[in-house]
Amino acid sequence: MSTREDKVNLVDCFSGSLGKDLLSVERPIIDGMISDVFGFNAVQIGSPEYDFLAHSRIPNKFLMSESSLSHICGLSHQNPIKSNSIDLVVLPHGLEFSINPHSVVREIERILVPGGSLVLSGFNPMSFWGARYLLNKYIVKRNGVPAELLSLWRVKDWLKLLSIEIEAGRWGFYRPAIQSDKWRERFLFLESAGDRWWPILGSIYMLKGVKKVRGMRLSIDRWSSYGSVRPAVRSTNKETAKLIDFREVDE
Repeated sequence: MSTREDKVNLVDCFSGSLGKDLLSVERPIIDGMISDVFGFNAVQIGSPEYDFLAHSRIPNKFLMSESSLSHICGLSHQNPIKSNSIDLVVLPHGLEFSINPHSVVREIERILVPGGSLVLSGFNPMSFWGARYLLNKYIVKRNGVPAELLSLWRVKDWLKLLSIEIEAGRWGFYRPAIQSDKWRERFLFLESAGDRWWPILGSIYMLKGVKKVRGMRLSIDRWSSYGSVRPAVRSTNKETAKLIDFREVDE
């Protein structure tokens, strides 16, 4: 991912007891969204420490990030994957910490096959978690990692412009984003109450979108050559990921 995103990942929003609680809410929702997506190739962009594709039924699963431990080493806003080659992209909190979140969405639209699915998660600025980031904004800027929390409606507008149609959405994590395990447990009742009475105040949102192409026709010739995404990726390490000629990769 981007330099800024990589720095933020050193903090890791899923670390600590608070992050584990967040992950325990977010992962089951994402698992449910990807369980009925079929195809050949699935890619998780970012968060290399956590496997969000574990419950996917797609046979070829890949992780893309700047980490040398990833299957594909590249930038989320300039990724080296061939166009129209991916059936499922999972993007856990990959927009708010990117230097160019709109380009991240454009790249995902480019690599998705017609009818391919995108599942993403993000922090809601109008929530307890958003307030937490607002209070820590000065500290974050001092560390050179300014985060921009994107509203659900802004992200949905970007997806709509790129012909990615929203198929499902969920809110989650209504408890205050505090470090104390004891106090978070006391506010546990807000999870069920929030889902029913004030869902738009959830700290996180998850979206599932499908790439729509007008006038799309499926050709039987396509399936004979449609296999793993591995031949479509040339990047093998962090240094070369930034120097890829993307036009040549597409060829």
